[in-house]
Amino acid sequence: MRGDRNHWNSTPGKGLRRVSRRRALKTLGYGTGAAVAAPWVILNLLADELIGPGGIPLARPNSPVTLPRFEDPIKSGLEPEKGGTFTIFNYADYIDKKLVEEFGKKYKVKTQITTFDSIEQAIARLAKHAVRADVTEITPERVAQAVAGKLLKPLNLDYIPNLQKNIWPQLQSPFYDVESRYTVPYTLYSTGIGWRGDKIAEDVHKLDNPWSIFWNAQNYKGYVGVLDDAREALIMAMLYRGNFDVNTEDPAAIDKALADLKALIPVCNPKVNITEYQTLAEGTSWLHQSWSGDMFGAVISYLPKGTDASVLQFWAAPRGKGLVQNDCWAVTASTKKPVLGHLFLNYMLDQDVAYNNFVNFVGYQPPLNSITPDSLISGGVIPANLSTIVLRPDDLGPDSLQIMSLTPKGQALWQNAFSKFVAGA
Repeated sequence: MRGDRNHWNSTPGKGLRRVSRRRALKTLGYGTGAAVAAPWVILNLLADELIGPGGIPLARPNSPVTLPRFEDPIKSGLEPEKGGTFTIFNYADYIDKKLVEEFGKKYKVKTQITTFDSIEQAIARLAKHAVRADVTEITPERVAQAVAGKLLKPLNLDYIPNLQKNIWPQLQSPFYDVESRYTVPYTLYSTGIGWRGDKIAEDVHKLDNPWSIFWNAQNYKGYVGVLDDAREALIMAMLYRGNFDVNTEDPAAIDKALADLKALIPVCNPKVNITEYQTLAEGTSWLHQSWSGDMFGAVISYLPKGTDASVLQFWAAPRGKGLVQNDCWAVTASTKKPVLGHLFLNYMLDQDVAYNNFVNFVGYQPPLNSITPDSLISGGVIPANLSTIVLRPDDLGPDSLQIMSLTPKGQALWQNAFSKFVAGA
């Protein structure tokens, strides 16, 4: 997170970026026919089969996938390319520009950041050659799609020693990209419940079913929020019922989640947004489905002066019962600087670079071995009451819950259900 409050308030923060990262409905989302058609039609995904693009199986934490290589990785020992411009393709405000500039100075190249609004848009632009980038951010559920479309260059990990040196073991060869053939991890986060301890009478941590507080929030009507994200919102309703099949394509399960979401309307009239990082801090929201990194951002950037950070609380479900996610970096197939692209991925996995990007700008945790809840709290980086925002390596084990890729038919089911909830809300 950016440490300077004025700087935060003058530019869009992580919460604003989350509109483009995870929300589909109002940008180029799953349910918008034209927007979805471009990348999926380009990559010839079979709509009615539980299989990914190019015949690649749909990866799951308990069903890892080794992605095919369509070309050989670059050779080891090559010198980095010099001169010209090195382009990072990324969400807006999702990397510290100062760190990017330092990379450019180190390798004597001009750097620029080109932004996209959603992964769907990013893949479509890469597939249509509408942008020429050297490296791109990408999410695990879209990696196979990009590989099938030959949009990414296979990696030579000889250039990326920081992967094994600094990063959690399970993300050195993740289930969605066994052997890290195309990606390295960037940031990670959990989805849970954020609330104001000075406004909510219940201690959410001690409830038998913390998700149930949303369906019993009559006393907080008008001050409750649900994330404006089709998958996240519906999954919250599934977890409330103890349904942990968060990538289901069963219409009955999705319809049940929709009915439960609609039941919230007369109870607490929830707002549907992604601004909880600001509204919880300011007290205009008291209870909100939240992303862990946004709670850190709330403390750093939006908590009014004189307000004790202990008023903010965050609950995340134990391993295997709540969502955890990570984002990735990859080298694009169109790059003219493949060696430099590899070196950039290694740079972003440097312990100091990744840590500074985390605590000084993005606010979302990198999977560094050196980061622990104790170290962040004892060092005064985050308040003790928000220790639950920090993830541990075992949170991403084979029994973890992660949002993963669906068939287009499944995507439509989820998005259509969410659209009905928003319309009803």
